[in-house]
Amino acid sequence: MFIHIKHGDDQCLLANTDCAVLRLLSYVRRMVGIPDTDVIDLCDELGTPKMLFQVTSLSERASDFLQPHGTYYLCRVEFKVPGSEEDRTTWSFTPLLKNPSSALTEGLRLQGERRQRRAAGTRRMAEDRRTPDTETLTSTVQSQAEGKASGRDRSRAGTEGARRKVASPARARQGLGQQDTQR
Repeated sequence: MFIHIKHGDDQCLLANTDCAVLRLLSYVRRMVGIPDTDVIDLCDELGTPKMLFQVTSLSERASDFLQPHGTYYLCRVEFKVPGSEEDRTTWSFTPLLKNPSSALTEGLRLQGERRQRRAAGTRRMAEDRRTPDTETLTSTVQSQAEGKASGRDRSRAGTEGARRKVASPARARQGLGQQDTQR
């Protein structure tokens, strides 16, 4: 099946989706004149990117991502500063149209913001999971060991107290059972 790809100054390119995603992107690049160094993607009229630039396998078919007879817009994917921690996890999308609609521009802007927030959340979670340094780890292990040692003593005393209460109901009537629970 075929799709329409809008780009430039209201130009339209007809493309066949019965091929690999990588082959489709290569064809679009060649027909529009985009250098191989630029990362491109297609998005729908609402600005929802199809994330074709993330496909790395020749077995992924373009028809799995794109609706037949659909109209898509060419956009450039821009990554953050190279070499930074977030260079490949945070990106923005810029439509490659001379006069993009406000809905398309706003949709692409929102998609970029969502991905940035998601990437920031992922980085925060990774920082929280960092391995503690040796000093912190040693003190944590020591405090856990002390807690377990004292916890065993309390659990035994509590068990013995419970046995006493069950074993001698007469003591409970005399108020002696209350002393066992205060320990």
